[in-house]
Amino acid sequence: MDAVLKKALEKLVPKGSEIKEFSEILQKVLAATDSIIRPLKVEKTIAGSFIRDTWLADKKELDLFILFPVTYTRKRLEKTGLEIGRKIVKKMKGKYEIAYAEHPYVKGKIGEFSVDIVPCYKVESAAKIMSAVDRTPFHNKYILENLRPKMANDVRLLKQFCKAIDIYGSDIRTLGFSGYLCELLIIKYKDFRRLLNAAKKWKFGVFIDLKNHCKFEYPAENFRDQPLIVIDPTDPKRNVAASLSKENFVKFVDACKEFSRKPSLKFFGINKDYLKKNDVKNHLKKRGTELFVLEFRRPNIVDDILWSQMRKTSLRLAHLMGENDFDVFHQDVWGDEKKAYMIFEMKTWLLPEMTKVSGPPAGSERHAAEFRKKYGKYNVYIENGKLCVEAERKCRKLELLLKNFLKKSERQLARDGIRSYIAKSVAKGFRLLKSKDVEKLVEKNRGFSVFLRKYFERKI
Repeated sequence: MDAVLKKALEKLVPKGSEIKEFSEILQKVLAATDSIIRPLKVEKTIAGSFIRDTWLADKKELDLFILFPVTYTRKRLEKTGLEIGRKIVKKMKGKYEIAYAEHPYVKGKIGEFSVDIVPCYKVESAAKIMSAVDRTPFHNKYILENLRPKMANDVRLLKQFCKAIDIYGSDIRTLGFSGYLCELLIIKYKDFRRLLNAAKKWKFGVFIDLKNHCKFEYPAENFRDQPLIVIDPTDPKRNVAASLSKENFVKFVDACKEFSRKPSLKFFGINKDYLKKNDVKNHLKKRGTELFVLEFRRPNIVDDILWSQMRKTSLRLAHLMGENDFDVFHQDVWGDEKKAYMIFEMKTWLLPEMTKVSGPPAGSERHAAEFRKKYGKYNVYIENGKLCVEAERKCRKLELLLKNFLKKSERQLARDGIRSYIAKSVAKGFRLLKSKDVEKLVEKNRGFSVFLRKYFERKI
């Protein structure tokens, strides 16, 4: 295990040149920020893993928070926050876009670095927050005061361990471990190995309170159905692990058990395993299924909103397919910075010309008459006491069903159950990919290739 952890850290710990580059960008961002906010009498703070020295070598991201007095209205905070963010990125000669979470913020791109410039309120304590982002400066302060320097690499190991099994991130897309949660767990257990030994014995309902300040008499009742409860050191009523799904809790515990039995670099995902063109063909042949993938331009919204809308829309489309006798085997969603995808693996995608329609009981006069009138051109017969007909099917090809349903205006799509941002994007254009197209896509898009491999080979 020592040898594996040492090799993993060689890949994960940023090199001196990377630290220098990051530090230089940070100083320039801070200088630009100071020159812009000084006349406004607002404050700033940098948050995130770089400041805490828990960042991974491949992560070039900064979180800059602009702290406003609580006397500002929400509207004024948002407007001024966006103005400041735009000016900072322009001064740095970068590019920016407006992203949306609880309120809008600026996402800047300065060379290879991403800088999120987020407005928030400067409140007295995390218990008095006025928006969700207001607690971040308190998280930053707690970690800086309690995470000892020698723990930084253990945090890196835990983050990458979670990343490799697809449970790193507390967003709706992932439902896993946030960076803050990883840091708190290392503070609790002191290092990665001690956490590993404890976690492999975890059962649902693990309770951790670093400050022993949660005053609920029965915490399990207040955090019902949450497999891991880690009380926020800055807010005794908040579970930092609230977004962790039961599936991902079990996945983490099982991974800890497996790694303890047989340590390997694969648990840190250092070498990514891409799916190849023939792999797609072989998986589908073995399963006897067909892939249909809806591809459209990614809406310019944060992941939490995007993934929520994608999942709800995919359920709506799966329901549409089911109503028309097309059986969905599995479904999933994925996206990158440019495109979004809804994946439907189908048991049936081509149906017979005719379908049997079962109607009301033969003795139900009014309903029977209505059924006969509706299907008057077909031969009506009785089966198991009910009226039946064998009618021509409206749509026997899944591809046609989906294309006809999706070729509508944004308003019509929204009316028919497609979520707002998805409706807007799909109305501007989409592609429906079949298995042959998917084979080509995995050759071109590495991210999609990794996702699809994990889709086919998924396990707890």
